Amino acid sequence: MSVGDASGTGLGRSWLLYFTLAFASMSFSATGPVAIIIAASREGGLTFAQTSSWLFASIGINGFASIAISWKTRQPLLFLWTIPGAILAAPVIAQYGFGAAVGTYLVCAAVLLVLGVTNLVGLLDRWVPMPIVMAMIAGLFIKYVLAVVHSTVAAPLIGAGMLLTFFGLMWLERRNAAPMPPLIGAMLTGAAILFATGFRLPSHAGGAWTATPALVMPRFDIHAISQLLLPMLITVLFVQNAQGIAVTRASGYRTSLRLVTLYSGVLTAITAPFGGCPSVLAGPSNAILVSGGTHGRHYIGALIAGVICALIGVFATAYVFLLTSLPGVYIAILAGLAMMGVLEKSFISAFRSALPLSAMIVFVVTLSDVTLLGIGAAFWGVVAGCLVYYAIERPHSGEAHS
Repeated sequence: MSVGDASGTGLGRSWLLYFTLAFASMSFSATGPVAIIIAASREGGLTFAQTSSWLFASIGINGFASIAISWKTRQPLLFLWTIPGAILAAPVIAQYGFGAAVGTYLVCAAVLLVLGVTNLVGLLDRWVPMPIVMAMIAGLFIKYVLAVVHSTVAAPLIGAGMLLTFFGLMWLERRNAAPMPPLIGAMLTGAAILFATGFRLPSHAGGAWTATPALVMPRFDIHAISQLLLPMLITVLFVQNAQGIAVTRASGYRTSLRLVTLYSGVLTAITAPFGGCPSVLAGPSNAILVSGGTHGRHYIGALIAGVICALIGVFATAYVFLLTSLPGVYIAILAGLAMMGVLEKSFISAFRSALPLSAMIVFVVTLSDVTLLGIGAAFWGVVAGCLVYYAIERPHSGEAHS
């Protein structure tokens, strides 16, 4: 074999590796997290067209942008949507309308841009300890994980099949012997049981399979903004972007917090008019992209993942039709299983910290789902937790934020 043939083979294997990593990354992002969007849109009472536009904005536009950003920076910077943000938005959409949620997204974009331009974002993580943030996430996510139990009782055959597959593959995964990710296996098992028991997809009467982005008229409702803005900013800055930056920095990249915040603000301003919730640097997806290959070339995987995102966005109508046609129990179980890992990490971060009392207060108030002065429980949970932290636990824990 000549030197040219050898180098060509090596290059081909390299591209195959990055394609495999990109496909694995999107296998995660395009399954459970999309099921979460479907579940949130159902809770918010959105139409099929609105849900399709939301998905187009969240995965399609961010996919195109990720290609440009990763190429420019030569870093694996894949931007997607905030999963906790989608959950936060659902009750706001149901109570105040889609336009009010979009208006809040735009305010969030403006705040992110200000924080990025002024570089104030570097100071904010000193104000809200991470255990308090993670306790809020746990309080938000737990109801979706509880839905796995309720849905399994309602549909025991599909529920038991998906759970056995999920935990069986998780057992194998921890021994490096899993043939596929647990969530993918659960999704395929559930689908197989559905079709084996007589489920059939309805015909697509609309005809078109490609996305038709629909502009949403923003409405700046003070109650919606009060309820959604602060928890949304917390999840974007301290949960999602912080996680994404930690992943890339751990892989040897000098990812700028200020730059990521600016990108989040710009992309949120672009996607929001089409219904997309705020854009973030995707931690789990980027972690997969940097799990193999050579440092300095991981951006190739991000480019490929961006192309896959863009294609899913273009065909968002077909994808949403498929997922919305599936039974609610299947989507609920899939969404809940997708959140189990994050919920576990949230509990560990919140309650193995030096701030267990503050974290418990945040968790309980967020879980209560109360509304006070027109503002939802996630906001009040953070407020209550911070009050307890600064009044009681901070003197004993020093400046511990971990």
